[in-house]
Amino acid sequence: MIAFVSKSEDDYRTLREVAGLVSQSVVSCADVQEARTAIRWHDPKIVVCEAQVQKSGTWQELLEEAQAAQSLMLVVSRHADERLWAEVLNLGGFDVLALPFDRDELRRALSSALRHSPRGSVPAAAA
Repeated sequence: MIAFVSKSEDDYRTLREVAGLVSQSVVSCADVQEARTAIRWHDPKIVVCEAQVQKSGTWQELLEEAQAAQSLMLVVSRHADERLWAEVLNLGGFDVLALPFDRDELRRALSSALRHSPRGSVPAAAA
């Protein structure tokens, strides 16, 4: 399971299509509060959060909750740069991706995150 925090329907559709290639489903969250609920209810292995999300919290605050749930976080941005990449990695995030998504890069990042998941490849319900 992947939780996606963004209001972009186009990005959600692309993520959902690529996630299907790595056998993952996606739950869409409009803001950080919805993502907090999704982390509690759906126990995603990966949280993909738009860097510019502001309503009800920030990606940095959500990162703490994702880490507590042993979910890896990928931060995505239309303005992905070295500063954002350094901040995300220094705080314990897994990766940064540019928007709009490049399907090959997105698949690589999701596959890598799933391989590095603290919960392994076993679904949370079976663990």
